[in-house]
Amino acid sequence: MPYEDNPFEKKQVAEEWITSVEREEGMIRDREIYPMLENWVEEINPQLVVEIGSGQGICSDKLGDYKGSYVGVEPSEHLVQRANNIYPDKRRRFIIGNAYHLPLTTEVADAGFSVNVWFHLESLSQASAELARVLKPEGHYLIVTANPDAEEIWDSFYFDKTNQDKVIRGKVNVPVIPLSDSTFYKHSLVEIIQALEAVGLSVEETKIFGINENLPKPIFLAVLGRKVSPQA
Repeated sequence: MPYEDNPFEKKQVAEEWITSVEREEGMIRDREIYPMLENWVEEINPQLVVEIGSGQGICSDKLGDYKGSYVGVEPSEHLVQRANNIYPDKRRRFIIGNAYHLPLTTEVADAGFSVNVWFHLESLSQASAELARVLKPEGHYLIVTANPDAEEIWDSFYFDKTNQDKVIRGKVNVPVIPLSDSTFYKHSLVEIIQALEAVGLSVEETKIFGINENLPKPIFLAVLGRKVSPQA
């Protein structure tokens, strides 16, 4: 998605997201996404972890007993301000940037992750290249995104929408309150993996998750791997 056309940069959408994510309790994020993040960080024990699309910073507070440094990159100035206000910590830093242009030096991070960002991006290749650039050799990554096999379910969450071949744009029902503007790009699992592998990010594991009594199939996909070290 072009940086200048990110719905989350609108103050109204940012405020809607803050209300929704901060009041959401006992749902898939709490039950599955946050524990997955905590376990992943505990297992790899990075010195510096970068979050791409950090929103108002909630994931920075879901990393368990992590004692390393965290940088959250987020295009919405409003959300960055909120993150800095509610998660003040000398080990945490929230900065303005986006998945296509991470304002970080090359090979600075031991790990990088994103939660529900990849399906908002038109160019997987550009985002994957930036992720690879900031990771150290053998650095780990975790991407949580929409399960491509549950595309029809994600489509049903949207209303007052336009639905073209590869993109949905409109209002979307998320937990607590709807967002008044959101963009969803339809990426296949093959496209996601190919974009990562093309820039030297090996895919070590994929898993689908996120189901309840109201959903006929899991709606989320997790992709885990690491940056391949240069050949000697």
